[in-house]
Amino acid sequence: MNNSFLAHLFQRIQKKVRSFFVLDQWEILVASEISYNVLSWEKLKHLTPPMDRFWADPFIWMYNGSHYLFIEELLFSTHRGRIACLQLDQNLNIISNQVVLERPYHLSYPFLFEHEGQLYMIPETGKNNAIELYRCTRFPDQWEFEKALMKNIRAVDTTLLEANGKWWLFANIHEEGGSSWDTLHLYYSDDPLADNWTAHPQNPIVKDIRSARPAGRIFLHNGQWIRPSQNCSTRYGYAVNFNQIVTLTETNYAEVHLHTFEPPAKSNILATHTYNSLMGLTVVDAIQRRRKF
Repeated sequence: MNNSFLAHLFQRIQKKVRSFFVLDQWEILVASEISYNVLSWEKLKHLTPPMDRFWADPFIWMYNGSHYLFIEELLFSTHRGRIACLQLDQNLNIISNQVVLERPYHLSYPFLFEHEGQLYMIPETGKNNAIELYRCTRFPDQWEFEKALMKNIRAVDTTLLEANGKWWLFANIHEEGGSSWDTLHLYYSDDPLADNWTAHPQNPIVKDIRSARPAGRIFLHNGQWIRPSQNCSTRYGYAVNFNQIVTLTETNYAEVHLHTFEPPAKSNILATHTYNSLMGLTVVDAIQRRRKF
């Protein structure tokens, strides 16, 4: 046996033994709104799921004065994500938790947007080879399939932006033999409900495992569009990068890296891969290492 095989085998044994005693679990963390460039782990409140599941990919919506978090909820027994909704009180405690969308395939990253007074969701549905759009018929728990924005495509973490007179669709594309971590593609249309999106001529507009994959809603800060993205260079979803979009046209795209939010050193937080801030609330997710006993 060569040394690399023995090292890999030893790592697998270590991981198996560790799994009997600890659980590496995605959870949600919230705080009253703080700017992305001064994020602090000490200011974030942990919302920890039961030990039989994880919570990740939080997106915020405000309804009748209350904050709602739409999240990916994955039961370890099924290994298939579904969309759940957590309602928070004024003290950022969970006062309700319900499953709002479940399909026979994996769902995650519940991107929310409003168009002409109607609330829509684009969850990640790459396992069904489509970018699917759902319309809210009763908030927060009833969603109906509206249409496929794109078919025959393995897209992950679809994120829309309305800017410069267009709707822009950002997504990482998982191509045959490749990875869903390192290639960001861009499409544009005049209508977010269109099914004939135009591919940007620079695609992939970002080809870098450190910054390609979306990590939340694109937001304005001091008049500049900031795109959160995942840094997967250390592990999947290790940290969140914040990138300023400096050029966004039908022919050109460019962005520059501004800041990275990483797990704290020497802690039980191992990774973070989503950031959103809306209506007085900031939310991230993180892998927390918990003891089982």
